[in-house]
Amino acid sequence: MKNAAEIFKERAREMASLYSWKKIDDHFMINIKKNALSQRVNRMGKFFIFYYGERDWMECLTFYRERDIVEKEFKIMKNDIQSLPLNTNKDSTTRGFVFVYFIGLIIRMRLLSMMRETKIIEDYTVESLHLELEKIRKIELQNGEVIVTELTRKQKEIIEKMNLCA
Repeated sequence: MKNAAEIFKERAREMASLYSWKKIDDHFMINIKKNALSQRVNRMGKFFIFYYGERDWMECLTFYRERDIVEKEFKIMKNDIQSLPLNTNKDSTTRGFVFVYFIGLIIRMRLLSMMRETKIIEDYTVESLHLELEKIRKIELQNGEVIVTELTRKQKEIIEKMNLCA
């Protein structure tokens, strides 16, 4: 025979934290935790992409995300460029700054393409992949020998799937 807590958790599942409850005789009295529910609702959202063609849903979502990334990067670049006259004295410096941003965007899009090819995009975003890989350190000893710090399981998995070297 299950106790009341087990029955409640079984029925409420992942929503259990949104309710407070108590057992009264042979039934439950359940109250909604308004703050917890509000926080959960604020983090939720719906997303619809309408498309007519031969692509599957993952391809459509990936292309949408790529476009979104490019648009966001250009907005950031535009905002940075608008503030540049205060920091640059030459047109060549401004052009160099824009060029570096453009190269960064090309690298990001290539990384996204590699993630899609290796299907690692199902597990990571570009940002989460970058955050995971940026923890890798190379240490050069006095004798010139280079040592790579120990890799985590996730880092090894990423490097193996994407056929990279650390």
